[in-house]
Order: sequence, then C-alpha cells, then structure tokens
Amino acid sequence: MSGCPNDTLRIGLLGCGAISQFAHLPALAKARGVRLAALCDGAEDLLQTIGRRNGVQRLYTRYEELLGDSEVDAVLIAAPDPFHVPLALEALQAGKHVLVEKPLSDNSVDCEALVRAVRETGLKLQVGCMKRHDPGIAYAHEFIRDRLGPVFSVSGWYRDTSFRPAIQETLLPPLLNSAHSVRPRVDPKGDRQRYSLWTHSAHLFDNLLFLAGPIRAVTAKLARLDERFSWHGVLEFADGGVGNFELSVKVNEGWSEGYIVHGAGGSVHVETFIPFYHRPSMVRAFDASGALSTTPLGEHSNPFKNQLEAFARAVREDLPPSPDVYDGLAVVRIIEAVERSVTSGERIEIPPTVRPTDASR
Repeated sequence: MSGCPNDTLRIGLLGCGAISQFAHLPALAKARGVRLAALCDGAEDLLQTIGRRNGVQRLYTRYEELLGDSEVDAVLIAAPDPFHVPLALEALQAGKHVLVEKPLSDNSVDCEALVRAVRETGLKLQVGCMKRHDPGIAYAHEFIRDRLGPVFSVSGWYRDTSFRPAIQETLLPPLLNSAHSVRPRVDPKGDRQRYSLWTHSAHLFDNLLFLAGPIRAVTAKLARLDERFSWHGVLEFADGGVGNFELSVKVNEGWSEGYIVHGAGGSVHVETFIPFYHRPSMVRAFDASGALSTTPLGEHSNPFKNQLEAFARAVREDLPPSPDVYDGLAVVRIIEAVERSVTSGERIEIPPTVRPTDASR
C-alpha cells in the first residue's frame, strides 16, 4: 500500500455528532478496507459512550493527540463546518490523509490554502460529497462521459422537504448529545438563509460538476418566505452548454432531487432520493437512437460506505480521490458566485479551478 503501511486504512474520526452517529459510524462498521482506529470529540462523556458502543479504545478529547497517533493513517473530519479547513490543514501537516465533510469551507480563500497544503504534502484529500458514490449517479456520470458527447442543456434541482425531521426520526436512531460539546464561536446555523444555501447546494453543485463539467458563470435569484428559501439560476458551462438550477428549502412535499443532461449523443435523467434511504438514484439514459438504458441493479447503495471504500482505494493505489480538493474549491466558488449574484442582480463569472495536471483524471 503506497499511502499507508497496512492493507487496511486506519481511520481516526474527528467529531462524534449527528452526521457521525447517523452516517459515518455505521458506514465505518461495514466498509471494506478501512477500520475505525480512534475517536476524538471535545465532550468526554459523549466520546466515552460512542467509543464503548463502537468498540474503540483509542479515545481523545484533543485533536492534536489523535493527529499524533502513529496507529492512525487518515482522518475523517466530521466536525462543524468552521472547523473543516483548520483541522484538515493540521491533519495534512501531521502526515494524515483526509476525508472531510462538505462544504470544504465557506470561502474560497481558505480552500486555496488547503489546495496548497495538498500540493506540498502529496497526501490525499477527499471531500465528503458522497453522492458521487451513489451507484446511480456514478452510472450517469459514466454514460455522459462515454456516450453523450458535447453537452448543451443541463437542469438540476434539490428540494429539501419540510417533513425531513419526521423522516429522520423514523429512519434514524436517537441522537446522543452532550452539554460539553465544542462549538464554533459563531454558530453557522444562526444565519438560516446562508446555512441552507451552503449545506444543501454543496451537493447540488458538486453533482452538476460531476455530471456536466466546470461552470464558468452564474446568474441567480432568491425568494424567501419566513424560513423557506428558493434559489433559482442560470448556469453557463465552460464547454458551452447552458443550464438551470433550483435549490428550495422546506417544501411541503416529499424530498425531490434530480438532474437532466442533454448532449449530442443522448440524454440522461436522474432521480435521487433522501440519503438515509440508502437507495441508489434511478437513471434513465437514452442514446442518439432513442434506446433506453437504466441503472444496473445489485450495487451497494450506501453512499457513505462507498465513499469510504473509494477513499481507501485512492490511498492504497495512489489514485485521484473523488471529489478532490480542487472539486471542493470549485463548488465553494460557485456558491460564492450565487451569493454575489443574488445580492447584485448581476451575472457573476467564476474563476476556473486550475489543477497541476489533468492527465490523471
């Protein structure tokens, strides 16, 4: 294994909050080629309980101690958003590979610092936009790449349901909390409009990049009704295609997410489900003759498990992670452009994300 000394990637989990309890810990228990080696959380009572439940003995209340543990090859950063970049930078400097929750940051300047750190260390950094590892979206990506040719029309929508709390209460175990949890100085959820945009559109725009390629400009509008938000916009793709997006929060219907891509060689329709269903996206793909191809069955549909296995392969075999730090930066630049366009009413050009080489992608 080129990236760590064992065939199994030993992972230290930074943060024992909701996303870890609901998604990452169950995935770590099932993923092949990885092992949960250590846990870190500032709340010792929560840390001890989570450690006991998951059979983990290497427990740390200080992240510096986990980063100094020679029995840890990589870290999964599942701490609150403002901690993503600082923890990722320190992990890379400590010689650890990094899988970090999305969004990578709430500003592109911090992301650019992380890009430099990845280049300097040569370590792997993967962003936790796990929907790329949904078998349906992966299948759509391959169909578009191999058979669609030039893309001229793209649509993407993400409508978060007002019934999400009831759905999660039904599907997920009770959340363990602690009064001693370490929280950011400024609560990112305090500004509901900004939080809703950043936390949800990170998935939407990452999937649009994955399916249709780089975006060079955006024009966006926002409607707000109390705590309900709806962003709509026009996207200009670097290869000449045009698209539209919708991000709506607290709609009074079921979860709705999907993508439509039209190219010279066919069309692809994707319907994506709420992540905790662990149900692969439904895909209808048409070639230029009109022949229909659908998502193959039998794929493991837990994208959190799949992203861990992909991360471990990237480390073991020295492969490019997906999404990588450049994808994370590109998504942050798009979201920044949406914010600026909503404020100014203008079309905003997005700086291209330049990689050292595209040969390995």
